[in-house]
Amino acid sequence: MLRHRVSIFLFLLAFTGYGQGDADQKLANLRELAESKNKITRINALNELAEWHYNRDIRKSLDYGQEALELAQEEDFKQGIQNAYKILRRIHRRLGNYNVAVEYTLKNLPIAEQLRDTAELLDAYTTLGNIHSAMGNYVESQQYLKQARIIGEKINAPTLANILNYIGRGYGKSGQYDSAIFYIKAAMQRELDFPQPGYGLSYIYNNLAEVYIELGKYEEAIHFYDLSAGLEEERKSPLGKTFTLSGLARVYQRKKEYDKAIALALQSIEISTQNLYRDKAREAYGILYEIYQDKGDFEKALLYYKQFNIYKDSIFSEDRMQYIENLKINYETERIQQENELLKKDTELKDAQIKQQYSYAIAFGVILLFVFTAGFMTYLNNRQRRRTNTLLHQYNQDLESQVQKRTNELLSANTELVKQNAQLEQFGYITAHNLRAPVARILGLGNIVGNEAYFSLPRDQEILDKLLASAHELDTIIHDLNAILDVKKGIHHAYETIDLENHFAKVKSILRDKIAESQAEITESFDVKTCYAVPAYIESIFYNLLSNAIKYRHSERKPVIKVKTHIKGNDLYITVSDNGIGLDLNKLKSKMFSLYQRFHHHVEGKGLGLFLVKTQVEALNGSIDVQSTVGEGSTFDIRIPIK
Repeated sequence: MLRHRVSIFLFLLAFTGYGQGDADQKLANLRELAESKNKITRINALNELAEWHYNRDIRKSLDYGQEALELAQEEDFKQGIQNAYKILRRIHRRLGNYNVAVEYTLKNLPIAEQLRDTAELLDAYTTLGNIHSAMGNYVESQQYLKQARIIGEKINAPTLANILNYIGRGYGKSGQYDSAIFYIKAAMQRELDFPQPGYGLSYIYNNLAEVYIELGKYEEAIHFYDLSAGLEEERKSPLGKTFTLSGLARVYQRKKEYDKAIALALQSIEISTQNLYRDKAREAYGILYEIYQDKGDFEKALLYYKQFNIYKDSIFSEDRMQYIENLKINYETERIQQENELLKKDTELKDAQIKQQYSYAIAFGVILLFVFTAGFMTYLNNRQRRRTNTLLHQYNQDLESQVQKRTNELLSANTELVKQNAQLEQFGYITAHNLRAPVARILGLGNIVGNEAYFSLPRDQEILDKLLASAHELDTIIHDLNAILDVKKGIHHAYETIDLENHFAKVKSILRDKIAESQAEITESFDVKTCYAVPAYIESIFYNLLSNAIKYRHSERKPVIKVKTHIKGNDLYITVSDNGIGLDLNKLKSKMFSLYQRFHHHVEGKGLGLFLVKTQVEALNGSIDVQSTVGEGSTFDIRIPIK
């Protein structure tokens, strides 16, 4: 360890004299140090060369970083390994190899913890959040960025503005635009109050403009892109310029100012190609393809579409190959560890057997020579036998534990497969029946409209009306399926602390006209006022249960609806009961929460509400149960784990 510290000191001492020198002299000095016989000095110089070439020649940067990593691992030089991981993850992230970048970052975390490097921990969590955001994993991205934010606020980190910017960008990518604007503007204000060197302000302007594009506020988007483009050159990176150029191209594309959009996209491609920004080049090619498709120039549209797919396929293939390679490495590591454990236990068992045999031999010799010590040797032999039996018993217990663990994992996997198969069958049924009916009607009515001998306006306006109604019905079914799939995919799984009373009050406000019309009496008993869950799911659950209680009220009495919350064990219970028309659960309970199941046809409905409630409750790792009596009413009990 002392040798490492001395080498680092000598490296810094040799390099200090060139801090104010010209770039060529500095580079020459680094190359000379990279040939040093002192391996620690070489490692530090190689990492510096990788940093030096990062914005000049990305291929050389990768070569230097990889060489530094291999040499640092040979020397077990923790600081050198950490620095190599830092530059390599930046290189692979820039090249679009996200899985490799994540791998290097995760490998660096335990080293940072061992070295108590708070700055690296902050940078690692920030990088993981940013990479997962680029990969579209917005839930994981927000988790890492929130950890980075906690550390950043604790030490008042200079990079806190960047962290807030990344959090806002993640919200923007997942469609939560109000939250996105809030966090990005907070990042902008901090950067303006406490300016930092680098490109942070450029990315803040670009991300804010990107949100305004999605909101359709193109003038605001152009304003912030212009602010980014107007920064001093030292505050704009080549990558940041591609964000600005592609963003402006997207704005002018949507404004149908195609010539401006094409020129900007081509500039973005030029910079991206020079710097190997494959994801940004792919984005610009996609914009050009869409523009020429809109203009009707299908020859150029096809040309740019091919380029778009080339970049898309290359990124996918390399990431997938790296991912498979990582799986192989993890599998081999795990297999070797298991074999080592078995060898260790086998060695212990053989040692015990050898010691037992040795004890027998000694006992036999001692019996022949010293008859009076036979009892003592018998005692030693018995003690050794007990130790051997203990080892064998422990070994058997370990084997049983492993078998039980594997059995439980298989049972869990089989249960999940059965559940998924049931859901696939249900969606197949919907496709075969619910979608087939409106499609058949549209086709039939379309044939009539296409036959001039049978169709004419305005006489057959009713046929057109039915055609439009069937198309709306088909659109509604597809919209419902998308809403359910969003829950299955976890798109809105952004947990936060929820005020249950406020959200229920919001639902009552939405249904106020129906409540007034039905003269419903609603009583609330919130013994538990807050919980940790997904706000959109809680509101949807309240809305569907309250709406159903009003919709299926008894015609001979005023509806009375009771909402309660309480804690039982480690779970929160939400109970919604009514005095409506009720259901015969002996006949209908198995279909109660199925998709498009309706049991009362005297009121409007699609049969989606209870299915959506059950799907959202299960997404929160909870469950739902119902008790109902015909003519008396229904009670829904929802259980959600406390986190």
